[in-house]
Amino acid sequence: MSRSVMANVYSRPVMEGSTSVGWVSTAVGGYCTIPSMTTQITFLAGLYVRLAIARVRGRMRYRVGFLLMILGVFVANTFEFVALLVLFGQVRLLGGWNSHEVALLWGMSQMSFAIAEAFGHGFEGLAPQVRSGEFDQVLVRPLPVFFQVFASDFQAQRIGRFLQGATAVWFSRSDPASLPWQASNWTMVTFAVTAGAVIFFATFVLGGAWALRVVDGQELMNTFTYGGTTLASYPLDLFSDPIRRAATWVLPLAFVNYFPALALLGRVAPDGILPFGLSPITLALSAPIVALMYLGIAVVVWDRSVMRYQGTGT
Repeated sequence: MSRSVMANVYSRPVMEGSTSVGWVSTAVGGYCTIPSMTTQITFLAGLYVRLAIARVRGRMRYRVGFLLMILGVFVANTFEFVALLVLFGQVRLLGGWNSHEVALLWGMSQMSFAIAEAFGHGFEGLAPQVRSGEFDQVLVRPLPVFFQVFASDFQAQRIGRFLQGATAVWFSRSDPASLPWQASNWTMVTFAVTAGAVIFFATFVLGGAWALRVVDGQELMNTFTYGGTTLASYPLDLFSDPIRRAATWVLPLAFVNYFPALALLGRVAPDGILPFGLSPITLALSAPIVALMYLGIAVVVWDRSVMRYQGTGT
């Protein structure tokens, strides 16, 4: 297919409600054709990569400032981790978990949140755009609304939080009695961190959907995003039963690191925490499935919010 035809393929959006769901071409024989889903996904993925690279290059023009931002994020999160270790200077166990075991929870939570924050910051910063009326411009562009918000920002400096989380996980392995580090354990940590990133990203998407409904609701959503990563940094054994249930059935934070940590450490969970009486290893392996289901719900909620969006009158 020639470049001119390809340009026409991606030039005209098919609109359904307020969301762009595809592209139509009238360049081939006068007939309207819709590119396949694979073609659309490939095009959008390539476009996102180019936009992300351009954003990183733009920040690297001020290399010292960019590196200082990464260092600042790393140091800020290190202070929080040090404060946690200071707490263990006063108590030997926290809900039956020692410092190295809690460090594992902390590190996995921070790594997952760093990935989600890097890719999902466009949804987090959506409320000011809705308030100012800038979001209305997104609705008339020939690209899916979800993709535009998703690709509007890429926070590469969040690698500082990720590295600090990785440092905490590395610290947890300094106690071989708590966790015998084997190749299978590293694999489970990788899968858990990836699933946790999807869960936190889906929460950012829900936050964006909430911003379309309630203009000044950003602080409430911060309770679930930043508050969620703080809650996930500690064992659920510390919290009351309603919070445990909410962290399992409403906002699935337990699948971010708690269930995987139980499986890795061989710990026995308190009564009533494990859903349906399943074993920790089963719940840990089901984390990717739960994460994708949660993301699917978030995307549906987002789509409904966009279709019912009426603007703020600004």
